[in-house]
Amino acid sequence: MAELKWNGPAVKKAAHQAGMKALYKGAEAILAEAIDEVPLESGTLERSGAITESGNSVYISFNTPYARKQHEDLTLRHVEGRKAKYLEDPFKRNVQKVIKLVDLSVKKELG
Repeated sequence: MAELKWNGPAVKKAAHQAGMKALYKGAEAILAEAIDEVPLESGTLERSGAITESGNSVYISFNTPYARKQHEDLTLRHVEGRKAKYLEDPFKRNVQKVIKLVDLSVKKELG
């Protein structure tokens, strides 16, 4: 009689790790695009871009007292190539690519 061994917890852990690694890689690509679009004066806002992992989530943020205003206020003027919605637009352009990256990474890990 053949023996069947259940590896559920190990498979779940491997899939989760592969997914999180791919999600982080996708976040790095989005952050790189956002940094290219962030309003630029002194460079402080640009340098404040960060990626944070927590549980099953990856967060991209800019941490200055004026980051939200610069992102949301469409009436502010910026040097050419820099703009409001500097994080939202790169996210929207890349979200489907990141989903595919996570999907492919998990499938590859699981064979």
